[in-house]
Amino acid sequence: MQITIDHPASSFGVPVILDDSGQPLDYADGFRRCRYRLNMSTIEIGKHLGASGRTVEGYEQGRTIPVAALNVLGQLMAAL
Repeated sequence: MQITIDHPASSFGVPVILDDSGQPLDYADGFRRCRYRLNMSTIEIGKHLGASGRTVEGYEQGRTIPVAALNVLGQLMAAL
């Protein structure tokens, strides 16, 4: 899994979440999968994002995910 702007599905510099085969994922599902892969709770990942666990739950339910949160999530994923 990775988060990148170097993909045709990315527009205007907005990162996309790709599965292991390189296919774009829905943001909510992709965010949840990344969190599971990082083995973090919503509260733990929220601390990295400067958001509450409840806000992270909202991301995973399909509410808007800010680009800044995707960028931080991408950095965490790259560190794996």
